[in-house]
Amino acid sequence: MRTAEADEYIGKTLAKKYRVEALIGEGGMGKVYRARQLALDKPVVLKVLRQSLLSDERTVARFQREAKAASRLNHPNSISILDFGQAEDDALFIAMEFVPGQDLHQVLSRDWPLPEARIVRIVSQVLSALSDAHGAGVIHRDLKPENIMVEQRRNEPDFVKVLDFGIAKITDSSGEDVPALTRAGFVCGTPEYMSPEQARGAQLDHRSDLYAVGVILYQLTTGLLPFESDSAVGFATKHLTEEPPPPSRRRPDARISSGMERLILRALSKDPNDRPANAEAFKAELVAVDRERRRGEGSRRVQAAQPPAPMSSPVLAPIPRRATGGSHLATQPRTDPGWGSNEPTMEATVRAVPELMQTVQNPVPTATTSDRTAAVMPNSSEEEGGFNFFKALTITLLLAAIAIAAYYFYYNNPGGAPDPGAYYKGAPIPGQTAADTGPDLTPLYEQEIPVRNRNAQKAIKFETEGDRQVQRGYLGLAASEYKNAFMADPKPELSLKLGEVYWQNGKPDEANHWWARHLKDAPNSKARGYIEQTLKSNAALPMPPVQQ
Repeated sequence: MRTAEADEYIGKTLAKKYRVEALIGEGGMGKVYRARQLALDKPVVLKVLRQSLLSDERTVARFQREAKAASRLNHPNSISILDFGQAEDDALFIAMEFVPGQDLHQVLSRDWPLPEARIVRIVSQVLSALSDAHGAGVIHRDLKPENIMVEQRRNEPDFVKVLDFGIAKITDSSGEDVPALTRAGFVCGTPEYMSPEQARGAQLDHRSDLYAVGVILYQLTTGLLPFESDSAVGFATKHLTEEPPPPSRRRPDARISSGMERLILRALSKDPNDRPANAEAFKAELVAVDRERRRGEGSRRVQAAQPPAPMSSPVLAPIPRRATGGSHLATQPRTDPGWGSNEPTMEATVRAVPELMQTVQNPVPTATTSDRTAAVMPNSSEEEGGFNFFKALTITLLLAAIAIAAYYFYYNNPGGAPDPGAYYKGAPIPGQTAADTGPDLTPLYEQEIPVRNRNAQKAIKFETEGDRQVQRGYLGLAASEYKNAFMADPKPELSLKLGEVYWQNGKPDEANHWWARHLKDAPNSKARGYIEQTLKSNAALPMPPVQQ
């Protein structure tokens, strides 16, 4: 490979208009440069056709077609063509707007898994650009993540530009094809994203691009292509003959709504008539899926906000249940559970969970500390203040005595409380989904993750996202993130968090299994007493049977 310094155009001025600054990319037809338009001192992109191809009439015509196709478009989400011309050495070039940012393939590689709301935001713009192109008689024919630029603007995150109309198909206003540049039966495009009719070399219309959008949606939600092959022919054959597996089956750990899965599989129909009618209809269905998902999450948040019966004593609960007093928890010193200092990571995890949960538990502001103080402390003499002090001291000592007695009872009377680790080990759980099991249907909390599959950095990323979802009140999403983290690095802290999240979300069976996994991995966990007391104290929630 030649270095950028040896490139023939770097530092030169083409057509007395554009000074070439750097090589951006290179393909079969030519090279792409970042340049500067001298008259306006504005960055642009130059696509220059290889000199060796100037004698190939078909290639020159295809290059001219790209300029013509893109120049027909006038949409915010389509790349803008600024100029088309010939350099001093007869090389043909296209000048287009410069888009800072990354292509969608880079975004996918860096940020997966992407939240479904972000996927909808990106793909909706792609469909808007396609709707405008199809209306102008342009079929893209090579839509893929590498041809979709994503720019982070100040007030518009993930702003999309669709580019590279190099093999676009153009029809005139009567709907007739412009004379073809490809031979009959010749297939062009990227095999991984080809529609069945494109793979056959058949006549194409706008619905071929919608199939490619379906492939992109599949890839964005799962991180995988719908079909895998080691050759172009293999990809084309599978697009022609095989039905794509549902995304949730390929990635049980991914957060894919049922509406999104249905829409993806519909877009990947072999028969174009079974796909959305056009890009605008596709976009409307995508937005409707997102709206349905948001309504479902809102309903789950309302259910999660209903508090179960409060604990009888806060001293017995290092991870408190849903609070009923609002923000006063944040103003009072936290009780030390007396676990010692030999488990700093575990204790930090247990202490962090209630702080995360308080955002969910207390969405409505309550009185300030000063207001409560005025309401509780009477405007009285010094003697009355002394009486209140001794009264508070007496209550504190009483609670401490109860805590010590409970601690002694649970640790010196093994038969007094069931061991969560002895609960359910294999029977299916009511309401369990494929996302909770591995390929062999083994529940995730029973799986042993091979060391070679672990990734501590990835686990930290998922765990952080789970904490953020808890703060937002999305307990279901938090559980998914924690499970992703557990699959990357099955730490006892994660199974403890998963048990707490499921308990707070009203799923005691699932909470029990995750707590059992926690105690299995950390048999000397200082959270054992809390877990046992939690499961025993709330008789309103069903307890799973003890394994005989």
